[in-house]
Amino acid sequence: MYLLYWGLLLTWVLLLWPVFCLRGRVRLWLLVVIAAGVAALLHEIRMYLWVIAAIRLDIILISMALGLLYASAAALLFFKQWRRAATTLAAVLILIGAGMIAKWVDVSREGQSVREAFEKGNRLLFKAKFRDSDTYERYFGPFTGSSGNYPIGHWQIDGRSHFTRVIINAEGRVWLYYQCQEDAECHSGPGGSGLQKSGDNPRQWRASLKPLVGLPFDIKIIQSEHDMLSLQERDQTHRFTRAPPPVDAALAAQSLQFLGAFTNVECIRAHTKIHQVWLWQDGAHHYGIGIFSTLISGRQASFIRPVVIGEGVTEGGAWRFAWKQDGRSGTASIVLKGGDVTLTLDQDLDQSGRDLEDADQLILNGDAVFSDERIELAPLTTGADWQHWFDNVLVGHFTSGNVPAC
Repeated sequence: MYLLYWGLLLTWVLLLWPVFCLRGRVRLWLLVVIAAGVAALLHEIRMYLWVIAAIRLDIILISMALGLLYASAAALLFFKQWRRAATTLAAVLILIGAGMIAKWVDVSREGQSVREAFEKGNRLLFKAKFRDSDTYERYFGPFTGSSGNYPIGHWQIDGRSHFTRVIINAEGRVWLYYQCQEDAECHSGPGGSGLQKSGDNPRQWRASLKPLVGLPFDIKIIQSEHDMLSLQERDQTHRFTRAPPPVDAALAAQSLQFLGAFTNVECIRAHTKIHQVWLWQDGAHHYGIGIFSTLISGRQASFIRPVVIGEGVTEGGAWRFAWKQDGRSGTASIVLKGGDVTLTLDQDLDQSGRDLEDADQLILNGDAVFSDERIELAPLTTGADWQHWFDNVLVGHFTSGNVPAC
């Protein structure tokens, strides 16, 4: 797509000879078209060399404007009997336009696939947190041992609201669920603060919740009765009643075992090189997710892309993994012995084949640096379910965490 765009930016070159030979208003208009093409080219050179822009809506607008200008120039040339030049210009425009349309169709299809994967990910994450009582307790708990007299438990919306449920644990942490799509719910979590007393009413609390995207927001909770509470948010009041959580009654058969997360941390001046892998085992089958990043020491890292290293093959007592992701490819061997993991990254290449990582054997221990619920909630049923999970929940997702100081 981008190369086709550059072709459109250079199409004005085809008008140089006609503008040299023609006179009058036709020549004046061709000069205007050439000037627009040159201006667009200079703009793109500036954007390419000096401006960082993730979303380039200007490419669409410039392409449409240049397409119309070049089409008008082709029509004028044909009218002035410059049929060969007009035909050449029209053919170039048709080829570039057809190529851009084909690319936009591909982008649209890819966007649809991403949206579908994102929606599947929301459904999988919602169900995973309620897949069984142990997972529910581990994710939202604890629900016993409170010293704050909180309205502990699962609360369902009473009436019509975009909110669906509230979960409060014994530590005063709050999860507020809302309908994020037709068949899935998402939540704002305790990323701000837990419940704190509000006013003189002993059954009234306030809290700050962190949404998936955006800034924390404040809520107030009032428990009017044992089985009823009110939640105030942005001058609106929502009523909830105590209800059992939607935990699956029967535990699905599990064939995978989660072995844990293992990490190696190496200091390189002001940077910290982190190798962390999450490992699962199903008999002779092994599965893994990895983070292999060099980050600024002592900082918060927010855009770390986990690598799905996939299913490993046993070779000589080691697990051999090979993967491709985001234009990068890599292979690794992993040996698990006792509580440590020996990791050897044989290669980690970008699209040009440049070696990005040249690691010797690394000893990884069980002290994880990064925690990611989308990885740790992976299903333990079958390898196919594991793969389906990571095909969807990691779409558009980045791991974040605090980088150890060196």
